[in-house]
Amino acid sequence: RWKKKIILSLAATSLFSAITLSPILVQKVEAASITKSYSGSFSKVWQKNASTSDGARVLTYGYNKAAINEDYAHGYHATKTHYASVSNGNGSHTSSNVGKGKTAKIEVRHSGSNISYSMSY
Repeated sequence: RWKKKIILSLAATSLFSAITLSPILVQKVEAASITKSYSGSFSKVWQKNASTSDGARVLTYGYNKAAINEDYAHGYHATKTHYASVSNGNGSHTSSNVGKGKTAKIEVRHSGSNISYSMSY
């Protein structure tokens, strides 16, 4: 009789664990990004845009000399939380997450000749 109770208890615990953990096991994390690279002259100020056809996602990136020589990435997403990042000779730099409909901004001191700019959502 006690063996039956142990087996039933183990079965109930296993079933509870399966039900509790199943959303974690099947949860699908979707992440995407817009990434652009530039390798060329950084003697003049320049800016470029990359966007989706519906305009819901826009990456504005470039190089300026306003206060300091800087590489920058500004990312906009209409419907998702997102962030912007720049990788240059000084390392990888990431903005904080911002909510939908806002612009994430990262601006860092320029370094190097091959720079990567991105927005992830």
